[in-house]
Amino acid sequence: MSKSKRPSASTIGTPIYHRRRRNWMDDRDLIEEIASVVYKLGGPYEYYEKGVFSFREKIKIFRTTGYENNKQVYYLGNWLREKLGELKQKYGSYDLRVHTIKFPKDLNKLINQIEQNIDFESAPREPRAMYDELFPNSNLRNFARERSLVLHNGDLVAYISSLVSKEQISLETNSASIMDLIHICEFKLTNFGLKVRKKYVVGETDLWVPSISLGVEIRNTWESKDENSLLRTLSDTNFRLQARHLVVVVPDKMADETFKNLRNLYIRKKIVSIKEQIKKAESAGDEARADELTKELNNLGKEKDVINNSRFTINN
Repeated sequence: MSKSKRPSASTIGTPIYHRRRRNWMDDRDLIEEIASVVYKLGGPYEYYEKGVFSFREKIKIFRTTGYENNKQVYYLGNWLREKLGELKQKYGSYDLRVHTIKFPKDLNKLINQIEQNIDFESAPREPRAMYDELFPNSNLRNFARERSLVLHNGDLVAYISSLVSKEQISLETNSASIMDLIHICEFKLTNFGLKVRKKYVVGETDLWVPSISLGVEIRNTWESKDENSLLRTLSDTNFRLQARHLVVVVPDKMADETFKNLRNLYIRKKIVSIKEQIKKAESAGDEARADELTKELNNLGKEKDVINNSRFTINN
C-alpha cells in the first residue's frame, strides 16, 4: 500500500492501528506497513537475515489465505504493537524506516507460544456498552479504550484496577493526599449546590464558599510548630474575606491525640475571643450581652470534657 494511503509514523504522527486494535483490518494494515519496509531494497532490514526471511514467508501466507478471521494475524499484530511500544519507550518516538524490529528466527514458534497463553476465542474484546456507560465523553472514552488495549490487551477491568492501585500508592505522599482531600471537600460542597473557589493564596484557606462565607483549610499532618501557621491562615482569611465560618479538615487516619490537640487549639482561640467580647460588652454597659457570652464561655469549658470521646471539625 502506498504512503499516501498509509502514512508512516515519521510523517504526520503514529497511526491509531500502531497503538490499538479495533478490528482485523488494523492488524492487516500494521503488518503490511511493516512488510513494505522489510521488502524495501536498501532498507533497514537485512534481506536474507533468518528472522526477516521468516517474517516475509509469513506475509506470503497471509496474502494467500487472507487476513480476516485469521488467528495468526491477531497474534502477530499484538506482538508487533508490543515491539513498537518498546521502540517508543526507548527512543521517545520511532521511524519505521530507521528503527527496526528484531524478528525471531522461527516466527511460527513465537505465534504458537502466544496462542498457548491467549485463547483466541476468549481474547479480550472491547465491551462497548461498558465503555459508553463509564465514559460518556467520547475523547475520554477513546483514550481509555486505547490505553486498556496497549497496557492490558483490551481488558478494561484490569486497566481500571491498575489505575486505582496507582492512585492508592500516589496518595501516600503528603502533597497528593492534600489534593485528594481538597477534591473531596470540593465535591461534597458542590453536591449541596454551593459554588467553590480554590484559593491557593498565601494566608488564606484552600477553599472559599462565597455564598455562605465559608473558608476551608486542609491539613493532613500536624505538629505543634504548625499552630501559629494555622491560626495565622484562619485569622487572615477572617480579616480579608469577612468569613462567617472557618473549617479545618483533617484525614480520618490522623491520630486521635493529634486531633484532640487541634480541637483544643480551637477552644483556646475561642476562649480568648469570647473574653475580649465580654470586656467590650461590660465596658458598653450591655449586661445582657455579657451574660450571654459568659454562658457560652462556660459551655466551652464543658466541651473540653467531650473532646476525649468525640471528633469535631474546627468550626467558627
